[in-house]
Amino acid sequence: MDSYPWWNDEQKELALEAKGFADEHLGRGEEIFWTKEFPSDLLNKVAAKGWFGVLIPKEYGGMNLGVTGCCIVTEELSRVCSALAGAYAVTFFGGLEQLLIFGNEVQKQKWLPQYVKGKIGAVCITEPAFGSDAANIETTARLEGDKYVINGKKRFITNAGIANFYLVYAKTSENPEDRAKYRHLSAFMVEKGTPGFTVEKINELGGWDGLPNGYLDFNEVRIPIENRIGNEGDGWKIMMAGLNFERTVFASGMLGPMREGIRYAVAHAQRRIQFGMPTINAEVNQFKIADMIAQYRTSRLLVYYAAHLLDTHKDAILDATIAKLYTSETYERLLSTACQIMGGDGWTRFYPIVAFMRDSKVNQIGAGTSEVMRMVLFRQGLKAMKQELKMPQRRINPKLGVPTSTTKMPKITEINEDSILKMLAEDYRVNPGLYMSREEMKERLVNITDEQLDALLISLESKGWVKLYKNRKGIIALAKATYDGLRKAKPQEYYNWFPDWIDKNLLF
Repeated sequence: MDSYPWWNDEQKELALEAKGFADEHLGRGEEIFWTKEFPSDLLNKVAAKGWFGVLIPKEYGGMNLGVTGCCIVTEELSRVCSALAGAYAVTFFGGLEQLLIFGNEVQKQKWLPQYVKGKIGAVCITEPAFGSDAANIETTARLEGDKYVINGKKRFITNAGIANFYLVYAKTSENPEDRAKYRHLSAFMVEKGTPGFTVEKINELGGWDGLPNGYLDFNEVRIPIENRIGNEGDGWKIMMAGLNFERTVFASGMLGPMREGIRYAVAHAQRRIQFGMPTINAEVNQFKIADMIAQYRTSRLLVYYAAHLLDTHKDAILDATIAKLYTSETYERLLSTACQIMGGDGWTRFYPIVAFMRDSKVNQIGAGTSEVMRMVLFRQGLKAMKQELKMPQRRINPKLGVPTSTTKMPKITEINEDSILKMLAEDYRVNPGLYMSREEMKERLVNITDEQLDALLISLESKGWVKLYKNRKGIIALAKATYDGLRKAKPQEYYNWFPDWIDKNLLF
């Protein structure tokens, strides 16, 4: 496993050890593809190495190697089998990370040492009727004395049955004001064996061989108030705070199979003779392998850069989301390409490629669907890149008579209907198909207030010289001169422009 310059010596050493572990147990992982037996033996060996403590501070018995440490181990375990990597990775965003950030000292002293020893976690958000729409979950938790009573169901819960600790999100308020402020949910740690808490069903999935995933039922499940993580009403905040971590670690679990896919594709093509030569000599296969290498290395860089941002306590919402989206969609293409290069052999279960391929689709669903990732990227990306994406100021170039960018737009000090209409006429010459934004207008109009601008624009609209666009809040956001407004502002000659090559006899 290649390291990155920002890794410390302990992380580099961990990477070497984790790779050696994966190399040694690849055969055992391939057994799981056939038997679907959960690899408890391998998980116990992982626990014995202390790797469940990579994220946990040393004062609780951990290794304190950060999100990067989680990703290093998850990447290598994912080469072995999805059941091993999945059970391991889900534990981190299934209670452990939330406990580290939002838990009190008593809770940390109680549960963190148990995680270090290999106790498994699960996160319980999704319900039969609600998945991505997590704010509307229906499972409830009512406070009775010093206990919460939980009722409801959860589904698609990875590590169902094998997990020792379940981080459960439940509704604790029906107050519309709490709902409007996202203060209606709370987070709870529910331990396996609590009366009324049962596994309802185990799903038969298209992939993730050997990794239990299922439904959970909560029937009057009583837990002590001390099992609530954070304050009542903090559930949504806790859930959102962990998403960047979850997406990053989840994406790291795709890197191992991608690497294995390249390895098998190359090795197969080097040894498969067709038309008198190894199939790797075919340029079409060389191009496919080149793309696979680029896709893997790009995915890996995205994942570990997001992990680095999280470890250095920087905002990682865009980078974690991009890492999850890009890696999950690239994974599917890469494994499909590996199978194509291997031909019929790739589609047999005698090689692990087909098992990894079956896991590919769920990567675009779990830890946030690709559609949700794009929603996040659109909203947060525009917000984060607001200044970079702002359209440059443009005006008519005095030499060319055509619009060009500038940093020196003339200011307008005499503010009235006439000056605003002329400004909109100028904007028509520069951007004939666009409206002028409120922000652009205020940058040009010196010391104008919002009230003054609204009054002038509304007056111009009433005269038919300007058309306005209002946003959802009813605020005037855009304005554009009408045809009548353009004629009112300037004579037709102001708008005319013709290239030198045009035959003037054609103009009328």
